[in-house]
Amino acid sequence: MPSIDRRSGGPDVNHQNRAPAVDTRTVCAKLVSTVKTGGLKEVIALSIDKPVTIGRNPAACSFVIPDAVVSSVHCKLYAVHSSTGGIIVSCQDFSTNGLILNGHRVRRTSVILMDGDIIQIPSSKTFQCVHIWKEPREKNTIFDPTPPTHPSHKVRIGNYVVTSHCLGTGGFATVHLAMDKVASRQVACKTIGLKKDAERETVMKEVKILLAMDHPNISKILDVEEDGKFLYVHIFLELCTGGDLFTYISSHKLKSGRLCEGEAKYIMYQIFKGLKYLHDKMISHRDLKPENVLLYTPGPYPRIQIADFGLARPKAYEKTFTACGTVMYLPPEGILALHDKRLGYVAMPLDCWSAGVIIGAHPFDRGPADPEQSEISTRSEQIIKDRIVHGDVDFAHEIWGGMGHAKALVSRLLIHSHEHRATVGAALQSYWIACDAEELERAYAERVLAG
Repeated sequence: MPSIDRRSGGPDVNHQNRAPAVDTRTVCAKLVSTVKTGGLKEVIALSIDKPVTIGRNPAACSFVIPDAVVSSVHCKLYAVHSSTGGIIVSCQDFSTNGLILNGHRVRRTSVILMDGDIIQIPSSKTFQCVHIWKEPREKNTIFDPTPPTHPSHKVRIGNYVVTSHCLGTGGFATVHLAMDKVASRQVACKTIGLKKDAERETVMKEVKILLAMDHPNISKILDVEEDGKFLYVHIFLELCTGGDLFTYISSHKLKSGRLCEGEAKYIMYQIFKGLKYLHDKMISHRDLKPENVLLYTPGPYPRIQIADFGLARPKAYEKTFTACGTVMYLPPEGILALHDKRLGYVAMPLDCWSAGVIIGAHPFDRGPADPEQSEISTRSEQIIKDRIVHGDVDFAHEIWGGMGHAKALVSRLLIHSHEHRATVGAALQSYWIACDAEELERAYAERVLAG
């Protein structure tokens, strides 16, 4: 039940929304009504992983609005940790008449609420979103405000309004929040700067791969726009509002130690299904890791999407001599190819190895080489490389003692020789998956395929 904060004294104007006091230290965001009711402003307090349901039905909702225009269950608010150190506040609409976000109507979709956004139930209440926990930002000078001010800007690109709200950055691209005015939904805009024609060819290769794919566990491309001078390519993607798998796993470690085996299995089942779809099309991702697996919406047992196809390779059955990817998730042949450009490897078994590392939760990394150094140093990275090449897998008994079938699958995915390594098809037929196949398929149909 959310905390409803009355900003001034006087009578409680909405008895059905009364809630017990909460520890204000756990409140990471709040929605503040823009209009006073009975001389009071209502505040809906949000805490991490404690959803708030808004609607007309008091039996189903934690915040009740008894207006006729409000649906029985109108929308659901959720707050989760972001990979940048702040939070992601999302709102999923279930209503018949939708929501209005910053003047744009959205329907039957999930949106991200940034700090300062205005969200309205049409002809009913209006709230402003306030982020209390904010990502750390560096000050350029001692005279800069704390935190620094970053006013939001917008630009029109095709049918989309792209905002300056940044969802993520990489070496070659930035991802911004955008609004699809035609489809009444938020989207992600991945903008890639181009310096020469060769870079454009590389970017358009990623676009071509994504355009050819249609799978519920693969990031879906919606549109592509290029500016007149070909300085930028804008890739518009289906928006995921639950953050990434790495942050999701990390937040669980802080609370309860690790994901339960059932949820881990459900997530890996989806990853395997996405990879199976790719490999059937002879495409390899080549950088599969939790940071590149997104949660479609927040909450337990999430639907996931494999994202970031910048390193993906078609014709993945052919040997490649271009080593790439993230060291922690590379197989032995990939590590060797990093140091000897004459050595090639086949890309699809690389994805299978990476999936095994995800299940195994970094079985080659036993912590930094220098216990007084928290970041992975060059020395500790080399130790990890040596462990990968020499097959030094660590299965801690306190974790794996009661999960023999999962351990057996990980062992098959982490076989040194790529020719004998388990394929994605074999992983889906493994006993760890097969013993719960009926339940997994039912959950997948209800939670993923049904939308």
